[in-house]
Amino acid sequence: MSGPKKLQNQLKRKTKEIQRLECDRRELDMQIREGRAVISALGEAMKHFPKEDSDRDPSRSLRAGKSVARIHDILKNNEKPMHIKEILEAMGKSSDKKSQQSTGSQLNSYVREDRIFTRPHPNTFGLKEWGASTNNSPTDSVGAQTSMAIN
Repeated sequence: MSGPKKLQNQLKRKTKEIQRLECDRRELDMQIREGRAVISALGEAMKHFPKEDSDRDPSRSLRAGKSVARIHDILKNNEKPMHIKEILEAMGKSSDKKSQQSTGSQLNSYVREDRIFTRPHPNTFGLKEWGASTNNSPTDSVGAQTSMAIN
């Protein structure tokens, strides 16, 4: 085989190899795009489910050192629902009306979302993990007050 013929055969082989590799690359690019689309769709679907970690251990969803986490710990150590004044005193905070309203508002937001805290009586808070016996919604307490006032 002559020199130019060898070079021409090498050129054909390399051209075919490059064409095969480009075809493989197009196939891989398509698989990558499909994979990214699946990842995106699964991520969107996950947004519609509650986080399992916070369902198992409510304290994990609270920031350590923040007042709500401290209240959770106080109630857990006390093992029974506490009035907002008692909670504030246990935290070493003033139990004036402004503090009661602020802290009560924070805790009521958790009660409304049916997360971590319960409100068995007006301005009294417990933990949801203690069971349904202490889980009255804010409207139940208002209804109970109204019915007691009527009777």
